[in-house]
Amino acid sequence: MIKYLAVVFLFLSGVAGYTIDKFGQDLCVYEYIAVNTVTYFKELNGVSANDPSMLGMCGLLSIILAIILIFIKNKYIYVGLIFILLVLELTLLNMIETVSYKEIIYDSIVKCSNFSVLVWFLCQIAFLILSGIYLAKKQ
Repeated sequence: MIKYLAVVFLFLSGVAGYTIDKFGQDLCVYEYIAVNTVTYFKELNGVSANDPSMLGMCGLLSIILAIILIFIKNKYIYVGLIFILLVLELTLLNMIETVSYKEIIYDSIVKCSNFSVLVWFLCQIAFLILSGIYLAKKQ
């Protein structure tokens, strides 16, 4: 039961991650161009304007792996797929060129009230905690 709940949280984080820039909310960075100003990624030109798509790709990856993880019975394969998911997500997040992904996530939640980023982040954390409980539980 815990495993299925964890996978549901991964799926929800994937949906939230995929829709981060789809509902009119945009990612932003505080004090990127000028002091005490918020810069939205839609205002930027060039490659920096494509940075929100990396979070969308993380969401799509989470959706795909959530569907796969439902059918996995072996805990070792489950751990391996979680490890692959985390490595791929961190690789995608490190491909963001403008600023650090930590700053983008923090500023988008705190300064821009982007609730899709907040749901994505909280569901990712819930997935990792519930997966840890599932893996630590003896069967």
